[in-house]
Amino acid sequence: MDPLVAPVAALSPWRAQLGSRTAALADVGTIGLRRLATSRILVVGAGGLGAPVVAYLAGVGRLTVVDPDVVDASNLARQTLFTAADVGSPKAEVAVARAVAVDPELDAVAVVASFTPDMVAGHDVVVDAADSVLVTRAVSDACAVAGMPFVWGTVLGHDGQVSVFRDAGPDGVDFHDLHPDALPDEGSCALDGVVPALCGAVGAVMAAQVSALVAGTGDPLLGRVLTVDARRWLWTESPVRRGPASRRPAPVAGPEPARIAPSALAARLADPSDPVVVVDVRTDEERAAGVVAGAVRDDTDAADVVVYCARGPRAVAWAARQPAGRRVTVLDGGFEAWRREGLLVTIERDS
Repeated sequence: MDPLVAPVAALSPWRAQLGSRTAALADVGTIGLRRLATSRILVVGAGGLGAPVVAYLAGVGRLTVVDPDVVDASNLARQTLFTAADVGSPKAEVAVARAVAVDPELDAVAVVASFTPDMVAGHDVVVDAADSVLVTRAVSDACAVAGMPFVWGTVLGHDGQVSVFRDAGPDGVDFHDLHPDALPDEGSCALDGVVPALCGAVGAVMAAQVSALVAGTGDPLLGRVLTVDARRWLWTESPVRRGPASRRPAPVAGPEPARIAPSALAARLADPSDPVVVVDVRTDEERAAGVVAGAVRDDTDAADVVVYCARGPRAVAWAARQPAGRRVTVLDGGFEAWRREGLLVTIERDS
């Protein structure tokens, strides 16, 4: 395909050396490196998928990394940009620091916030590594308006997928053509688990798609979904087409709420100076099996709240209804993940 970025400047000696093995490829060369060096890439999510994407984007011109979360110890086995010393630090800031350590000439920006549609402006390619249906729909809508391609990936358990979407031209497709029904996230790595190496494999393919789009090399996964089964390491490909009944769901209202790992919430609750309030939005029947110690029902006006349900979707919906300015975080994996990690559970008694 045609490259998205035209070469506009000579390479510095450092950039030429950094990309020398890439330039040795017959379909890349110095021209391809120059295109990479002037490209502007937005990476949404610096977790299991975002980590390998950022690691393999050395040599791009500008890199913006967006993620509202902080590093948790449970991230380290699969989110390879981070070390134990980074626990508690914003993921976006650490990811950018690692990228600049590899490529000091990189123009890198960390955004410690949830994705909003205005963030796509000024970029050539968006990488959706947030692994959230809500975020992906917001990215898809924003990129469709901007006529911009975005690279998408997802992992859960032993399964992963990668594709490239661009809602432009007669053959354009976007995420809504793959998943037309606006269903909430129903899975979580905290609850369902994930093969650590699968994150690296899928993230590496995503980074390769960025290079292909920017430099015009190879055949990017436009209109195709690559699926991997990590039980057998079987890779399969399926076409995605826009059918006559394709429709665009209503835009997502508001940004995806930040999430917190069970262990990180436990640490906050153990800190007497932390004002966090935990809200339980499950049913009375669900609460009878136990609650996060100290959790209250949906009747608080606290400014700093962590909300949970059984697995996550209802908590996300509750967070979306809260007024602007209120800090609301969702417990990743919900109560089931909390209990699976062996954290303190209180059994409510009738008064």
